[in-house]
Amino acid sequence: MLSAKAEITFTVKDRKYVADKYPLRPAFRFDEGLLFSGNIKSEETEYLYNKKYPVDIEFFTIEEEGYSLLKPYLHAGIDLIMQEGSRIIGLAQVSDFSYQSKQ
Repeated sequence: MLSAKAEITFTVKDRKYVADKYPLRPAFRFDEGLLFSGNIKSEETEYLYNKKYPVDIEFFTIEEEGYSLLKPYLHAGIDLIMQEGSRIIGLAQVSDFSYQSKQ
């Protein structure tokens, strides 16, 4: 599984995002149109417009094959676009990545 430390910002004015019972799970767009779901892990339960939040992101669907595709794009400082379906909802500025194989 790929994990990341990031600072996220939601850019939709008319909505707040709540993660009280279940983690938020937006899609994150990497370069070249690669889109993967990730769980946002944080002590926060409510995310407001245009405020920055430090979080951990777990990309539970990224295993060996997906990781090998993404590896050339992964570096500290990369910006990932957060989406709900085709709607852009925010930005994740990644400071660190780590990968743990299931073995």
